[in-house]
Amino acid sequence: MILLLFGCLAATSAGASASAASWRPSVPAGTSCSRVRFPVTLAGTASAQVSGLLCLPAGGLGGRPLQILLAGATYDKWYWLLPSAPGRPSWVSWMAARGQPTLAIDRPGTGDSGRPPADLLTMASEADAVHQVVDQLRSGAHHGIRFHRVVLVGHSVGTSVALVEAATYHDVNGIVASGFLHSYGPKLGPLFSDMHPAAQDPRFAGQAEPDGYLTTLPGTRASYFYDSADSSHAIAALDELTKSTMTTGEENTIPSAADPAISRAVDVPVFLAVGENDQLFCGGAFSFPCASASAIIEHEQPYYSPSAKVEAYVLPGSGHVMNLQNNSTQWFAAATDWLYRQFPA
Repeated sequence: MILLLFGCLAATSAGASASAASWRPSVPAGTSCSRVRFPVTLAGTASAQVSGLLCLPAGGLGGRPLQILLAGATYDKWYWLLPSAPGRPSWVSWMAARGQPTLAIDRPGTGDSGRPPADLLTMASEADAVHQVVDQLRSGAHHGIRFHRVVLVGHSVGTSVALVEAATYHDVNGIVASGFLHSYGPKLGPLFSDMHPAAQDPRFAGQAEPDGYLTTLPGTRASYFYDSADSSHAIAALDELTKSTMTTGEENTIPSAADPAISRAVDVPVFLAVGENDQLFCGGAFSFPCASASAIIEHEQPYYSPSAKVEAYVLPGSGHVMNLQNNSTQWFAAATDWLYRQFPA
């Protein structure tokens, strides 16, 4: 199926999106993947649905924690399901092969999840929605399985949501925080300038995206998210065809998630990971070279409590979207090692 999806690059974006919607990840034999939905409320009143793909490895959980996967702005569960090139594993397939259960969710307002009013989607309300999902998973509401250990795995804005959730509710066991630092790279500001209403974008033709829903201007994603020397032109093109949305409510509250008071309230182990050439968070006048794990720890540790036991990893040559760079499996391996050490079966 992955070859079929890559073949859609020559089709219209609407046709490619239709094929993408029916695609399932290539996972090891015996892995059980199923679509799940979680009813949640936003701001205490508005009902919404959070959609996700739950993948359980062959042989059961084996004591491993469930990873809840949270993608960044203008991404959804596809970030965790796509490989960096045909024949390579996605995050989900890599983890399934190593006995790690995953739940790749579409944050509210993205993918197959509901489309609440844009101003209701903030870092705080999304963190609360994730908290509600965690509660349902721990209670055995899905598949009759009580997930006793949960790790939030975030990327970019997904990491922001994960940090706010853990700092507020203290209901998870660890965080893998990728694509996020307490600094600003040279392309972060211009990225938000290159957003426009999703309703005007060819990718969402006929989908009636609500007011306040935004996405990247066509043809701009590769320059912000990828390092061209470490990526496939095909996957960057597919990224455009499967891109998602963000909202004005999120855009207005993203800076609040970088408040050191939030990360210092996180009292579970944190694994920081960033691409060496991530121009959203590394380099420029207000950041620093992401040259090594030790440099990341030195910069970031003051923003976390001792309970976070901060560790770090830098993916060589990578841009912002570490999962979609050619050497993504190096980062997958580093994260797996951290998970095995922090959460032995």
